[in-house]
Amino acid sequence: MSVGFWVDTVITRIIKYIFILVLLMLVTAGYLAVSVTGLRYFIVLFPVTLAAAMLLAFLVIFRIIKGLLWLLTVRRKRKTPAKTSKLSTTLSSIVIGIVSFTILMSLVVTVFQDPQKRRSSGGASSIKALKSLPYVGWTPAKEDISKRGVTKYDASKAFDGINLFMSAGGLEVHLIDMKGKRLHTWSARRSGHRFHEMAKLLPNGDLLAIVYSRNLVRMDWDSNVKWVNDKRYNHEITDAPGPDFYVLGREDTMDVLFGLPVPFITDYIAVISPDGQTKRKIPLLKAARRHIPFGRVVKIYRWMLKRDNRKSLLERYKEKKHYLGQSTIFDIFHSNTITVIDKDIEGICKKGDLLICIRELDLVGILDLQTEEFVWTWGQGELSRPHHPTFLENGNIQIFDNGRIRGYSRIIELDPVSRKIVWQYKASPPKSFYTAIRGSAQRLPNGNVLITESDRGRVFEITRGGQIVWEFYNPYVDVRQKKRGVIYRMPRITEPQKYPCLDMLR
Repeated sequence: MSVGFWVDTVITRIIKYIFILVLLMLVTAGYLAVSVTGLRYFIVLFPVTLAAAMLLAFLVIFRIIKGLLWLLTVRRKRKTPAKTSKLSTTLSSIVIGIVSFTILMSLVVTVFQDPQKRRSSGGASSIKALKSLPYVGWTPAKEDISKRGVTKYDASKAFDGINLFMSAGGLEVHLIDMKGKRLHTWSARRSGHRFHEMAKLLPNGDLLAIVYSRNLVRMDWDSNVKWVNDKRYNHEITDAPGPDFYVLGREDTMDVLFGLPVPFITDYIAVISPDGQTKRKIPLLKAARRHIPFGRVVKIYRWMLKRDNRKSLLERYKEKKHYLGQSTIFDIFHSNTITVIDKDIEGICKKGDLLICIRELDLVGILDLQTEEFVWTWGQGELSRPHHPTFLENGNIQIFDNGRIRGYSRIIELDPVSRKIVWQYKASPPKSFYTAIRGSAQRLPNGNVLITESDRGRVFEITRGGQIVWEFYNPYVDVRQKKRGVIYRMPRITEPQKYPCLDMLR
């Protein structure tokens, strides 16, 4: 063989290996974004990284097919096949390349094509449309717009108490009695905040609230702001052991799911001190990772294929200081509830564990704070975008099951040991009680259930038999546009002796 032949061969191989090395570097850049370069670089490099990964996959498929054909030829002839002509080899490589490309594209199309739209019963809106619903503060009024405040009250059957009322996006939080009379108001007009999802009354009359910028705010009885913790808090504030509070938070992250680098919003539980300091962050990713469906990763990649979508993430950061938004494709958890378990339940959990609800996974789980793992889970395949699970005195779990797939909501009581539903409430007809997002259910001491039907701006109390004995409609309405303010959760104070501040109402 001539020197020129060897030179051409060496140069060709060098170029090929350099090309493969460049592809590997581009793919590696996507994985480095998980821990080194960050989310911004992954967004910018996504199309190049994905193209490099596809080329590498093509080369792998090509080599596998070529190797298999070589093995088949050797087995058939029982010896190394004779050398073929250059033209024959070239044609063979072209055919193998076409087959490899066809296989690769078939896999890509199978993975990235739009899934069939699941049907919801009774002509409800499409699932895609429902998933795009933001947490807005107003909803179309389905009832007579004149329905405001308390519209039904059976004092002999309802459980008497003071209600903590907040209209999402409003400037005020109120204490109201069973007849709808306002007893006290906290106002955010001076501070410029807008109340959002959750407010919690403290024994001394202070108010902890999540405001629209997702900050956590503490106000005194006279609406003076004591402190602000400016993280992305949402959905839940509850008492932790001692003087601290548990609050749900979220943040942008990059991690490897199913072997792929994926950007998404991860949730955590923050331990907040009385003076507003974050003492600890308990991640939920470790516990929830194995419950994430591969289809969600595919949807994220499919969404990021569009240039305008990637551009919108970069623009969002300029305004919000984070790339990924709530209730978007990246919100893969959307946790909404923390309930502290106050006693041991044999075979299930121990005192101090946390009952967690993860909406996007249709999951209710019990979290061990030491291991940061779930010790019990239920809901996938049974629930549809649930909210507000709570442990009852009898050891059962009450859950607000939104029923987004079904088109109607229900309240269920679950035996966590047998995993069987032992009681449920559905309206008659079922679709007359439905909220696609938000919602809560509070078991009252007399056995009644106080239900917040958020998307209708309605709160009602039912007996165990399903009789409505108290009903309240959000009085904040837009008459011109026929809209009513939504209510995320409206708790009733059932133990007033624990709140000395209520003495100031007398």
